[in-house]
Amino acid sequence: MASIQRIVSPLTGDISFRAQVRVKGRSSESATFPNRKEAKDWAASIESRIREGKHFPHARARRTGFAEAAQRYKDSVLAGMDASAIKHRTVHLEFWAEQFKGLTLAEITNDRIAEARDALAASTYTRGKARADKTGAVIPPKVYKRGPATVNRYLATLSHLFRYAVKEWKLVDRNPVADISKKKEPRGRTRFLSDDERAALLDASAKSGWPALRALVLLALTTGARRGELINLRWADVDLKVGRALVRESKNDEQRTLPLAGKALESLRELKLQRSARSEFVFAQPSGLPGPYEHFDMHWQAALAAAGIEDFHFHDLRHSTASMLAAQGASLLEIADVLGHKTLAMVKRYSHLVVEHKATVIEKLVAAKGL
Repeated sequence: MASIQRIVSPLTGDISFRAQVRVKGRSSESATFPNRKEAKDWAASIESRIREGKHFPHARARRTGFAEAAQRYKDSVLAGMDASAIKHRTVHLEFWAEQFKGLTLAEITNDRIAEARDALAASTYTRGKARADKTGAVIPPKVYKRGPATVNRYLATLSHLFRYAVKEWKLVDRNPVADISKKKEPRGRTRFLSDDERAALLDASAKSGWPALRALVLLALTTGARRGELINLRWADVDLKVGRALVRESKNDEQRTLPLAGKALESLRELKLQRSARSEFVFAQPSGLPGPYEHFDMHWQAALAAAGIEDFHFHDLRHSTASMLAAQGASLLEIADVLGHKTLAMVKRYSHLVVEHKATVIEKLVAAKGL
């Protein structure tokens, strides 16, 4: 017989329904759904398949631990991905491994995944390190809450693992993540700098305790490149004579070329004259340690504070690039190409800026021709 249980998440207040099927001579099966109808339909389907002798939970799922499956996924699947994907998915797997510590694949039920998802959504993290202000007072690093998009990426990695467990490894007969509701993602931010804010930020960056910050901000504004793409640039991939930089690893898993011009190109030339011979990265760590300077957040936040700019993220520099391009008459296709988007879907948020420019041009035409 099947039973349906109404579940209210103690963290988010979200309501879900867990269906559990118990048939004599069989072990119980359970799954969680966003509404009661789906739970009932699933339970009826499982009962029917059991009666017909078609539903047999895979015995190997009860002998295979999640840790073992995660390691297999790392060795056979992640190994073929680019460095950025490996880095992020490894972090995701470490989280799930901690949540499912000591459990077999058969024991990873929908409700356990949902509880872990809600715990992740409620968790916080920090970037950078604590720093001292001019008075010597210690300022702790800023605390961030994980957004819906981040939670959904964690779920995507887990789902990808289970897809391999179902189709290729034949360890389980279904993907439990397929029944888990994703977090609703808000519409993308369109915060961009005004002319005054842009000038103030560049001035504050020039006075930063990290001399390379101004060059980084200029590059972000003039190329529209992502934070990771810029911070991982190597001098071997930068041609200062031609004015080009090659991004070997992008979010879309494709190489792309960044045009370098104006003050951004000048700042890179100055930076190269000052660089340490030991560093292969354009934005090297000031301490001299190997690798790029990934955690420059305290310098970035200090520059924002000095410039009097609020509610602004480094990623918003991409939006600023798009807004400036739109103001110069660039089409959505051209903006997408500069920002490195494969489709126009991601740049639709800038469509109103393009329309505003077209309206201005038409108004000038009407006034000039007396139409």
